[in-house]
Amino acid sequence: MSLLFSFSLLAQKPKKILGIAKEVHPVSYYEEQSSLWQKELKKSPANTEAWANYYRAERAKLQLEQPDLWSDGKNDFYAQLDPILVKAKPHIGETFDYQYIKGMNTPRAKAIRYFAAAYRIDPDRPEVYGWLLAVYVPEFESAKLKDLAPRMLQSNIYSNASLKWNYNALQSIDQNGIIITNGDTDSMQKWVLQYGAGIRTDVLVINKWILATEDEYRSKVLKLLGIQSPAKFQKDFKNITAYADYLAAEVLRGSNRPAYISGGTDLDYFKQFGLENKMYLVGNVIRYSAQPFDNTAAMRTNFEQKYYLDYLLQNFQTHPEDQMVKERMNLTYLPALMHLRNHYARTGQKVKYKQALVFINRIAEDSGRKDEVLSWFDRAD
Repeated sequence: MSLLFSFSLLAQKPKKILGIAKEVHPVSYYEEQSSLWQKELKKSPANTEAWANYYRAERAKLQLEQPDLWSDGKNDFYAQLDPILVKAKPHIGETFDYQYIKGMNTPRAKAIRYFAAAYRIDPDRPEVYGWLLAVYVPEFESAKLKDLAPRMLQSNIYSNASLKWNYNALQSIDQNGIIITNGDTDSMQKWVLQYGAGIRTDVLVINKWILATEDEYRSKVLKLLGIQSPAKFQKDFKNITAYADYLAAEVLRGSNRPAYISGGTDLDYFKQFGLENKMYLVGNVIRYSAQPFDNTAAMRTNFEQKYYLDYLLQNFQTHPEDQMVKERMNLTYLPALMHLRNHYARTGQKVKYKQALVFINRIAEDSGRKDEVLSWFDRAD
């Protein structure tokens, strides 16, 4: 066999699909992977791994092609993927993988039965851990979470970089504060750190999508924060995204506890809800404050005393999440680092100024778009 032919075969080998929350690929990648996994199924229809990856590839492709369907029309989204489950059942119907993908293709309230079934079949397989976590958290199932979260840490589902980014976000928050998160990557890891490692258990982590879609969870959260039921309902908005944004703004304004939102939130969002003059950057999170707030001091405390930043310069772990962390999550440090760079320049703190520059340049470089990223900011000192 020629070396060239060997490389060709290697290039055609199907890969495990992690999903759009953990990897960054175009639609074409998932189309190719779907085709490759279907070829595996033709050779071996009882291949449970192939069915699971075929489903995940088609799911990721559909999420990228029709994002509105994913955010606003879950039932229609699942209906488009149902034929895969129908074809899979005769071959793998009693297996972990079938219960797993069946749960992925079922609305949250009913999905737990399938994920729990998969967990009973093999509690050491990590694929269902995140799904169970996302069900147990809104139900405030502390005992189940304390059993599940350590397993998640031990299985290395999340990268060291992702965990440290989320650790830093938790450390940014005042005692008994809350943080509103924008998705899986800034929610799940925080919950795992809290329930699996006992880190900042005083902080209430609120996923705005669950807040918008789970009535009981929303009621519990609003009661905990001393917030009256909002004046508007889901029916008053064109889609679930608009409703989730509205609820997040209501929570920021009405919380009886220090309130924060994840960094990377679009500035237009704050303008839309009249919050732009009440939001203060403190690191990789943004704090709501109705009164003027010295965020430079908070930034200095976080970056100089609280944050783990070593992974930005030297990370010995290799993990599938690393690319996503570099391309998206780490960029949320840059606005605060730019602010601190300018502060250190004005106050003559040369060593700290140089340290800030090192982090700024490394983050921009690792994003793969250094010139573009740095162009977002005023480079003048």
